[in-house]
Amino acid sequence: MKGSNTRYSEAEIAAACQTFLKLNDYLQVETIQAWEELVAKDKGSIDAVPLCIGPDFPRVGMGSFDGQDEVDIKNRSAYNVTLLNFMDPQKMPYLKEEPYFGMGKMAVSWHHDENLVERSAVAVYSYSFEGPEEENEEDPQLEGRDPDIWHVGFKISWDIETPGLAIPLHQGDCYFMLDDLNATHQHCVLAGLPPRFSSTHRVAECSTGTLDYILQRCQVALQNVREEADSGDVSLKSLEPAVLKQGEEIHNEVEFEWLRQFWFQGSRYRKCTDWWCQPMTQLEELWKKMESATNAVLHEVRREGVPVEQRNETLTAILASLTTRQNLRKEWRARCQSRIARTLPADQKPECRPYWEKDDPSMPLPFDLTDIISELRGLLLEAKA
Repeated sequence: MKGSNTRYSEAEIAAACQTFLKLNDYLQVETIQAWEELVAKDKGSIDAVPLCIGPDFPRVGMGSFDGQDEVDIKNRSAYNVTLLNFMDPQKMPYLKEEPYFGMGKMAVSWHHDENLVERSAVAVYSYSFEGPEEENEEDPQLEGRDPDIWHVGFKISWDIETPGLAIPLHQGDCYFMLDDLNATHQHCVLAGLPPRFSSTHRVAECSTGTLDYILQRCQVALQNVREEADSGDVSLKSLEPAVLKQGEEIHNEVEFEWLRQFWFQGSRYRKCTDWWCQPMTQLEELWKKMESATNAVLHEVRREGVPVEQRNETLTAILASLTTRQNLRKEWRARCQSRIARTLPADQKPECRPYWEKDDPSMPLPFDLTDIISELRGLLLEAKA
C-alpha cells in the first residue's frame, strides 16, 4: 500500500525488491517509447508490430489509436504489479508437450494474462542461466525451434489452424505486449534447457482484490452494526433484507477470499517480510465482528412475535450465504488435512484459520453451521406453510 513501511527479513531481499522496482521503472519508460513508435507507425499507415520483438509478427486485432494521448499511454504502461517465476526444467520431467504446433515442452500453457486494465501493456524480463552456446550461422538449420533455448509462443486466440509463432528468449531479453495483443492472442512459455527466472510486469485492475478494497467492503458491512460500549453486545441498525444479504456476502468474501487464502500458505510469507501480519490481524478482527452480526440476525429470526412475512424475508436473505459458508468451510478444512498438505515442510503446511472448537466462549457462533442451517430451513418451511 502507498505510504507503508515494509520491513524485510534479510537485507538481500530488500535490495532485490529495490532492484525490481528500478527494473519496473525502466520497463515503463521503454514501454511508453514503444507505444509512441507504434502510434507514429499507425498514423503513418505503416505496417505496425504490436509486439516489440521482431518485424515478422502478423498484425491482427490492432486497435485504432485515434485520440490516444500521452496521459492514456502512460496510464496503460503504469505497471503496478510484477510476477516472479523460476523454473529448472531439468528437475521437472513431467512438463507437457505443446499440443497444437509441436513446439516442444511447455513451462507455461497457452493463456491470456487476466485482471488487467483494458488494453494495457505487459512487459516481461527473461533471464536464463548459462546454457548451450548460441547457434551460429554456419550451424545446420534445425527443424522447428531449438529445444535448448527458451521461447515465448504466440497464437491467435482459440485458433489452432493459423500457425503459432515461437520466439527465442536469450539471456536478459525483454519483450512487450501492447494494446489489445493480450486479448486477441494467447501466449505460452516453451521450456529450454537451463534454469530461468522471469519478471512479468502488469497494470493490474485494482477496483477489487486489493487491501484497500476489502477494508472498504468491511466498512460497508459493519455500517449496519451497533456495538454497545459497556457490554460489547452487537445489534443491527437495519433488518432490510438487501442490507443483511450484502453483509453476509461480504462476510464470506473476507473469510474465503482473504483469511483462508492467506493462511493456506502456511508461514512461508514470513521468510521475506512480516508486512502482512498486521493487515491480516485487522481483517480477522473485522471478520469476527461479522460473526457477531450474523449471530444478531439469528437472534432476530428466533425472536417470538416476529411477523411471519418479515421472518421469511430475513431467512431468504441470509440462508444462501450461510449454506455457502458451511460448504466452503468443509472444503477448506479438507484441503488443509489432505495427504499432499501433510507431506509439506513445516513452514509450508496449510493452516485452517479461522478455526475454533465447539462451544468456544470467544466465538458467538460454531464453526460447523450444519445445525443452524437445518434450523433456519425448518423455520422457512414453517413460514411458508
